[in-house]
Amino acid sequence: MLDKTYSPAEVEAKHYDAWEKSGAFVANPDSTAASVVFHFTDLHGVDFGSGTASIPANGQIAAFLNQAPFNGGDMVQGTFSFAASAPVSVIALRGLTNERGEFLVTTQPVVDTSAIPATGATALAHFADGGGWTTQVILINPTDSVLSGTIQFRGQGSASAAGTAVTVVANGQAASDFGYSLPRRSSVKLTTSGASSTTSAGTVRIVPSSASAPSSMLVFSYKPAGVTVSEAGLTGASGNAFRVYAEISSVIKTGIAIANDNASASAIATIELFRADGGPAGPAVSVSIPANGQVAAFLHELFPASLTLPFQGVLRVSSSSTSGISLIGLRGRYNERGDFLITTVPVVNETTAASTADTYFPHLADGGGYTTQFVIFSGAAGQTTSGSLNFTDQGGSPLPLTLP
Repeated sequence: MLDKTYSPAEVEAKHYDAWEKSGAFVANPDSTAASVVFHFTDLHGVDFGSGTASIPANGQIAAFLNQAPFNGGDMVQGTFSFAASAPVSVIALRGLTNERGEFLVTTQPVVDTSAIPATGATALAHFADGGGWTTQVILINPTDSVLSGTIQFRGQGSASAAGTAVTVVANGQAASDFGYSLPRRSSVKLTTSGASSTTSAGTVRIVPSSASAPSSMLVFSYKPAGVTVSEAGLTGASGNAFRVYAEISSVIKTGIAIANDNASASAIATIELFRADGGPAGPAVSVSIPANGQVAAFLHELFPASLTLPFQGVLRVSSSSTSGISLIGLRGRYNERGDFLITTVPVVNETTAASTADTYFPHLADGGGYTTQFVIFSGAAGQTTSGSLNFTDQGGSPLPLTLP
């Protein structure tokens, strides 16, 4: 057992078939090597596949979970847990080889199992089903106790009506509410059918009946004409004021979905757009979100008169609602053959205290068809900073890169 002061984390490890696989990318920012002890847990809460690995000083492990050093196998569904001998930086990636042999990738959440589990309901601010879209709801139990509760699908609502229950077909069952029971350290996936030719949208609420709430995420899949062209993983963010990186051009769109966490009263959200130099890009916009409902829009729809393209800046969303709001950021683009690709954009809660410590991106890829964009922006009003970007390879040596 590693000392409790170390930084354990848990990611979902899914190899449902030969097309899907998950990966862990772990960076060691320390000047000495770090050791990692890991294991898998199946859907019944049984641990298996334990092992150890070493990360060089300032180096990285980057592998899918069916590869060395993890060697989890090709047909696994459950969770992957690890503990490190020193604090590390980690991201988890989910890869999908689609119907025409293309490799799609999106992020998955990483859960710090040393943190106190959340309690109460969680809102995931957007789902889409039908018209080529399907949504996977994935729950992860980071505790050693059984967690139970309900997954609820709710509509967007309107100016005159609150968001109400929406019936979807998921895992072969038609319902608006789906019960879950999660053994220790396990996971569950609920996938909508996407059978309708029209798209329905709204929010997903995870309502625990046990003392602790599971960690939750959604994965959107867009499959027009029988080919999956895009997947995007997202987690929820709740509070009263957020910031999101925004970019808009002839091929790139930034969008948001805002869910009202109040089940009995509407909420007003104020949306502000700032240029890269911090100046306002136009007048603020106010939107009313129905009780238990949701508003989803792209920025060119919210700011049709004030945007000059191309645009790069920061979007701020705030509300004085005592129940708070939930927000996700989305980035869509049309590729060279006209496919619509979508991914999520991280949401920064303004109440998060700024840190003076170094920030680590645990993975980058450049060349062989890959590029990496690094986006740095202020997380609160009046925040300024300066610094440098330093790149290292997997062995911990300096990595020369050419930046535009």
